[in-house]
Amino acid sequence: MISTFLSASHFRPLRGLAMLLFVSGCRDAGSTTTTQDSSHTSPSSAVESPPDDSTGLAFPALKSHRDPHRVEITAPTEIQFVDVAEEWGLQHHWPEQPRPMTALDAFGAGCAAFDYDNDGWQDVLLVATPHPILFHNDGGTHFTNVTEQSGLKSLAGRWTGCSIGDFDGDGLLDLVVTGYHQLALWKNQRGQQFQDVTQAMGLDPTNQGYWGASSGFMDLDGDGWLDLVILNYVIFGPETQKYCEYTPGVKSGCGPKTYLPERGQIWKNMAGKSLQLIPSEQGMQQTHGVGLVLAFTDLDDDGRIDFYIGNDGVVADLLYNQGTGHFENIAAVAGVATSDNGGAVSAMGADWGDFDRDGRLDLAVTNWFGDSFVIFQSVGNRLFVDCAKRTDLARSSKNRLGFGAKWVDFENDGWLDLFFVNGHVYDNSAEIHGPGVPFRQPMSLYWNDRGQKLIDIVPKQRAEIQRPMVGRGSATVDFDNDGRVDLLAVDFEGPAMLLQNRTETTSHWLKLDLRGKAPNRFAYGARMVGRRGDQVWISDVSPASSYLSSSDPRVHWGLGENTRLDTLTIHWPSGAEQTLQNVAADQILQISQD
Repeated sequence: MISTFLSASHFRPLRGLAMLLFVSGCRDAGSTTTTQDSSHTSPSSAVESPPDDSTGLAFPALKSHRDPHRVEITAPTEIQFVDVAEEWGLQHHWPEQPRPMTALDAFGAGCAAFDYDNDGWQDVLLVATPHPILFHNDGGTHFTNVTEQSGLKSLAGRWTGCSIGDFDGDGLLDLVVTGYHQLALWKNQRGQQFQDVTQAMGLDPTNQGYWGASSGFMDLDGDGWLDLVILNYVIFGPETQKYCEYTPGVKSGCGPKTYLPERGQIWKNMAGKSLQLIPSEQGMQQTHGVGLVLAFTDLDDDGRIDFYIGNDGVVADLLYNQGTGHFENIAAVAGVATSDNGGAVSAMGADWGDFDRDGRLDLAVTNWFGDSFVIFQSVGNRLFVDCAKRTDLARSSKNRLGFGAKWVDFENDGWLDLFFVNGHVYDNSAEIHGPGVPFRQPMSLYWNDRGQKLIDIVPKQRAEIQRPMVGRGSATVDFDNDGRVDLLAVDFEGPAMLLQNRTETTSHWLKLDLRGKAPNRFAYGARMVGRRGDQVWISDVSPASSYLSSSDPRVHWGLGENTRLDTLTIHWPSGAEQTLQNVAADQILQISQD
């Protein structure tokens, strides 16, 4: 069954887009393209320029420079975001944490965008202490705080992350919230309230004493029921060390290597009646612990869902699903365990997306200040190469400490851009590392120039978008259903941010809202492939990613000048395949499995 939920009109055209011709793409190892120096850059510097090391400063200013192998790039000037959180009633302010901040104080919180009452409008959950806060979307122009009547005040705790999924197959999205030595599973009751079923489903409300981080629902064994993966961080308690001295007389929270790691867990869904812990020997025992971010995908189109685990300062894990309830950690062989310099990535945020339009999903990962963000570009056969240097992301992100990470097409040109929220974990980072390493940092909005280069366009945005923040969780969602994807961000010592996309564009788009057969009614794990001539779009239904967060489960594609797709093929989680012909653009298309 196919139904059109909403059709939107076009917007005004983009103006002032200059063309760029790079010598080669990321995989061309023999390219003569000059790789820019990856020294630190100042926040206000233009990303096209290489650093000037002559100043002797830790983070020198940049001088203008023209690479003879390329022409200058100008990002579209009409890409614009406006923070409408306060105006639309999405009002919450995370309080200032104690000083100096411990690792627990600095951990942050996540957020979620999901339609809890199935009215077609995406609602918002903000993770906070002592309880999460739920906002109902009142038709795309206002939010109402419905926490009081939702039942979410029933459990008080120090909450951190969240994930969304229909664990019992009733067609309503349920909620998991992780926390410090706490865990809650809330069942959605008729789209009106949430009931605590943590213990009834076999979970421990104390999370077995673990420090919970990111989590996610996904059918990992192909039985149709959504299983649950929960990542845990480190052993941290009353007897553990709280502060470390980084420079004489200056203390701050200790890093993860000070503590013993905790490993994540996989919980098998027993037909919606309970959750059963899968023995660690079947997968999680191979991981390194200190897990922060979780991102699902099917690495090799075998119909079994695999997942990446980003760890804090130790090598990452990539669990390959062997189809028997067992997983193999192939991160080192696949090339995603470390960045291309062999160093472990402090992977706070991660997300899958096909940024170069080759029909394979690539992985964006954030990193520690000074170490650069990473793009693991898929080269096929479950192998990846770090593409950050050749896209200029390595150099331009070196002066950021990143958390939430999401691929999103800002202007619907068909090329996925990148949205990062940033912020240090040391409130006194400037005392420790110098004035060039601030605690509060601006977010990053990287415009994708046809898979060749990424340019941060935040300096061209309004003042409220440029403001420094303590960035943690983030999500992508089209709140007003206008065909332009909006952004949700957590400022952990400030107000919630809801960035409405007001980009002027005539580019076309398509939003896909899948409905699978019970019990996986929201088709988690489905893969969609769109084609128009030699162009290809590919995405998975997988809301859990970013950092401690969950995004709009609907899949959004910018189509550029294309007014339709020749074909849209859906690989349903059940293994069935469904192909639609001549799919029109500029609509929210709800598709039910045949």
